[in-house]
Amino acid sequence: MRVLLLGGTKFIGRRVASRLLDGHAVTLLNRGSDPLWDRDLRRVTADRTDAAATAAALSGDHDVVVDISGTRPEHLAGTLDFPGRYIYLSSAAVYDQTAAGLPFREGDPAHGDPAWGEYGHDKAACERLLTEAYGERLTVLRPPYVYGPFNDLPRESFVWARLLCGETVFVPGDGDRLIQFCHVDALAEVVAAAVEERLDPGVYNVAESTPYGLAGWVRILAKAAGTEAPMSPVDDERIDAREYFPFRDMDLVLDTTRIDAAGVLPYVPLPVGAASTFRWFKANGGLAFEPTAYERSRG
Repeated sequence: MRVLLLGGTKFIGRRVASRLLDGHAVTLLNRGSDPLWDRDLRRVTADRTDAAATAAALSGDHDVVVDISGTRPEHLAGTLDFPGRYIYLSSAAVYDQTAAGLPFREGDPAHGDPAWGEYGHDKAACERLLTEAYGERLTVLRPPYVYGPFNDLPRESFVWARLLCGETVFVPGDGDRLIQFCHVDALAEVVAAAVEERLDPGVYNVAESTPYGLAGWVRILAKAAGTEAPMSPVDDERIDAREYFPFRDMDLVLDTTRIDAAGVLPYVPLPVGAASTFRWFKANGGLAFEPTAYERSRG
């Protein structure tokens, strides 16, 4: 396939591009601020807020668009007239816990949860625009928390930086909030399946089916790093959990029946994925401990 990948140089986009290069011609559309790392990649330089430039790029000779970087409705102004198939990386943040119970299913209300702020609302608005434009030519993927090599968000690296120094990891409450994960390479494989038409168009939750408690997640990361897992609960509801922990003090669990039935999501259990991810971070840096304001206040 001739694939136009919107984004492609950061965490998820880089891994998706690497996977798609195995058998496909891949062109990236981005602002050109990061170098290409593979000589087989091509690039079209454009800012997604420039609708005319984006539309011109989409009018080229491509079979399918993979949209990794569209996070706000204004990013889609130049993307709604592509004649081929469109694959959109959305987010589990589109689900509203006030309107549906866990686990979230693809047909549940998806207009964004207030807990996620504008991010969830914007992702949901992007889905609606693309659905109107592409109908049955659209595939929407909704992962929860994505992890793995090149992760530029301080999640697993945040915890490892503390564990390796023997520092305490502060967790919300008793650490039993349930959340789900998806390894970035498993997500990239699902994108490839959609590109190659091994996955039917539609909406899919994309995650390992097993949820993990927050404290259990920390213990898994500790085992991957070969360390202890000193933890301390924070019960003060006046403090935002993200001031001292990578995740919100809320559950996030998806029903994965549909993607499991499709048979295209590789099974990467969190302990296995965490071990390989730790080895990557250990070899490539990014595990320096920098205390948060909350940690400094605790002495």
